Amino acid sequence: MSRFDAIVVGAGPAGSTAARELAASGARVLVLDRAEFPRYKACGGGIPLRTERLLPFPIDSVVEDSVSLLDVAFRGRQRFVRDSGAPFAHMVMRERFDALLLDQAQRAGAEFRPGTTVRGLEIDGKVCVVAEGFEADASHLVCADGAHSPVGKMAGLGAGIAECAAWEVEVQAPAAQLGSYRSTALIDLGYNPWGYAWVFPKRSVLSIGIVLPPGQAGTMKDRVAAYLDRLGLAAAPVEIARGHKIRFRRGGEPIANHTAVLVGDSAGLADEFTEEGIYYAIESGRIAARNVLRSLSGVAPLTTYQRDIDREVMPELRAARLISFMFYGMLRRAPRPWMLASSKFPYLWDAFFAVQKGESTYAREAARVPILPGLAARMLREQ
Repeated sequence: MSRFDAIVVGAGPAGSTAARELAASGARVLVLDRAEFPRYKACGGGIPLRTERLLPFPIDSVVEDSVSLLDVAFRGRQRFVRDSGAPFAHMVMRERFDALLLDQAQRAGAEFRPGTTVRGLEIDGKVCVVAEGFEADASHLVCADGAHSPVGKMAGLGAGIAECAAWEVEVQAPAAQLGSYRSTALIDLGYNPWGYAWVFPKRSVLSIGIVLPPGQAGTMKDRVAAYLDRLGLAAAPVEIARGHKIRFRRGGEPIANHTAVLVGDSAGLADEFTEEGIYYAIESGRIAARNVLRSLSGVAPLTTYQRDIDREVMPELRAARLISFMFYGMLRRAPRPWMLASSKFPYLWDAFFAVQKGESTYAREAARVPILPGLAARMLREQ
């Protein structure tokens, strides 16, 4: 049986980041993924500029476009455009971006075994991963196996994490229309009680989709079709159409024990204002690696990972949730005045751009508006 210091299940941004940092520090690391890489990943592919700062290598080779314009509308009306003055996000195709991160993990010394579905875990002071025709054991397990996280469930972690749903299509737009979306992210609001549709420009396609509460998942396909029609893209060929789940950790839901941790989507580390999770995936991968190394050296138990996430990540996610409920609450109560105010007063979008660029944080921006926490908390109680 193969033996490692850590087994990482899932080779997305969180898993590959944890594996790279562990291997670079001398740990023996095995990365498992049920897919063969590169593989398609349902995701809008918008990466805030601040994400790039977490990585010790460039990502230019996989950037499809960089956006500095935010085009906002309410069901196609009351449209306005905000200019950040410089790119606030990069657009990538996840199969290429994830392959880059995995390659860096392998370069650091991590071993990768694709096409391996974990069927069971045996935990007894260490963890043994059981797949078809394959077994391996390790001192620690990093569960980076996505929002459904079957391996996280086997480890007894992740119960009670909230979720929502998204549907995305990759559209082959005519060249003229494709060019008109360059450097621009479109956000279409007006869904009840919250949610938005998006258009993100890529090199040869447009990533178009919608994110809604879980109870409305059944309406997503029709709503995306209606959005495509509104954009004049109803007849454009669709390369891929796929749904996915997004999870949100809101409190003390368990994401660590003495042998295993959850990272990224598995841990519900996405913010509820943008539903973006790649930044938090990479950050949690770094935090997981740090805690695994501490545990291996006997400095601290692996359970300190949850404490570190609660201290370093959760304040930001809580602030994003407050901002989300304030924004969508105002939009629901007074859509026209709120859209008008949003278009005329620069604070909201300037703050948004600053957070995405890494020049500020949600927590810092929320603290600048003393009335916001109380207002959002009241709206949360009314849900």
